[in-house]
Amino acid sequence: MKCFYGGKILLKEGLCADKAVITADGIIQDIVAADAVDRYANAERIDLNGNFLLPGFIDIHVHGGGGADFMDGSVSAMLLAAETHLRHGTTTIFPTTMSAGFDKIEKTVLNYRQLSACEEASDILGGLHLEGPFINPKMGGAQRRDLIYPPTEEMIKAIRRNSDAIARISCAPEIANVLEMAETLAPFGIQFSLGHTAATYEQAELAVRAGFTSVTHLYSATSGFQKIDQKVHIGVTQAGYGIDELYVELIADGCHVPKELLRLVYRLKGADKICLVTDAMRAAGTNVTESFLGEICTENRVIIDDGVAKLPDKSSFAGSIATMDKAFRFAVCDVGLPIEDVSKMMSLNQAKLMKIERKKGSIAKGKDADFVVLDDGFNVAGVYVRAVKKA
Repeated sequence: MKCFYGGKILLKEGLCADKAVITADGIIQDIVAADAVDRYANAERIDLNGNFLLPGFIDIHVHGGGGADFMDGSVSAMLLAAETHLRHGTTTIFPTTMSAGFDKIEKTVLNYRQLSACEEASDILGGLHLEGPFINPKMGGAQRRDLIYPPTEEMIKAIRRNSDAIARISCAPEIANVLEMAETLAPFGIQFSLGHTAATYEQAELAVRAGFTSVTHLYSATSGFQKIDQKVHIGVTQAGYGIDELYVELIADGCHVPKELLRLVYRLKGADKICLVTDAMRAAGTNVTESFLGEICTENRVIIDDGVAKLPDKSSFAGSIATMDKAFRFAVCDVGLPIEDVSKMMSLNQAKLMKIERKKGSIAKGKDADFVVLDDGFNVAGVYVRAVKKA
């Protein structure tokens, strides 16, 4: 049994300086008044020293970190990337792939299964997120066009067989067979997200009916105003606002989404439907100036410039180098959003979107004791997974 006390604890009612959290076997057992902790004389006491105790961050879109990519082809690389983000407060991670040959995606699923069996990682994994290859090549961003293709019936069957490991797919609903794929796989618990898409608002509405629940990195490869057959259509960007049930992702690195834009989305969409993510690639958590987006090969070389990964010709961003603690500081310190709402956009909303809110996303009785401790400058002072200190 452990007792976390002496800090500013974020609960449903807001930040509380007069509460303590009691855990046992990795689960939050009780939340009590600070002056009642003497009732738990046998508990290990963890003094927060006036720091913030928040729900652990949940990153639903992250490709790598620490010099490793989740598609590098080894369990050790996956573990390195996951542990890098863990040190920065991410207590639940959804390793994200990118467009690749389907055999490589299946290999990544196999590696993920092996990683899930590792004691070091089993408690922090939420499931795989496939970003591509079922996207629109016209909206491919930094993803290689030769590795983008529509799903086949055999691919859909393979994903269904692995629906216990694959939690989310970002794809373009206007591409052949994608809506059918969503209708087939959504009942198995896979969340579908509108991503790298040129879809119109009307196509986005059809996607929602087919099972889509979110928009991948809003304003990055999401369609807007377009004229088709002399008629003006609005796109997925506007659907993110206009379709209430859709969650929207935002890459909170200060580059993909400047502070003014995050402030606008917050005002229009509201704190309950925004998920802040890193979209981090392998250079996150390092100081390198050159790296690779996805597989280490000449075609995938990128540069790190002005706090973000870019294609060498600087024609496109190529993923962020952010960590979730950096995203938190950006949203609170630069954008000026309330701590309570930013925490929601980094933990609870993701848990609700991914249907894990019964165990994750907030500090409440019965949930996993996944915490990030932040000092008054919002720097990580401690990370706990099921009440075990990890950083």
